[in-house]
Amino acid sequence: MVELAKIFLEFIIAFLITYFGTFLFFRKKMDKFDKKKMPVNISYLINKYKIDIVRIGYKKVFKTLLLCDAFIVACVFTITRFIDNIYIRMITSFFLVFPLFAGVYHLLAMYYKKECEK
Repeated sequence: MVELAKIFLEFIIAFLITYFGTFLFFRKKMDKFDKKKMPVNISYLINKYKIDIVRIGYKKVFKTLLLCDAFIVACVFTITRFIDNIYIRMITSFFLVFPLFAGVYHLLAMYYKKECEK
């Protein structure tokens, strides 16, 4: 039970460090919506799922994507923490990142599509 609490605490710490680090780093990009200087994850949602970012709100989508990215990084960190060999851990992380990004972004896009229809 103590080991499970440690794993959960590591997940929370990794999530918070990732979220606040990216929030502080991308804070200036959050202010204005510019199609030319748009982050890749937002342009991915626009191009693949045809989501109207202006209607939903650029800041809202940006902050939600920061949360999703922090969740994915924390999940990959927590899942691969049991692997001692750094090369195997990197390969495992590489293969985990893409399905996690695709799944989380798909769920987020479906949520925003429903929100746009309202």
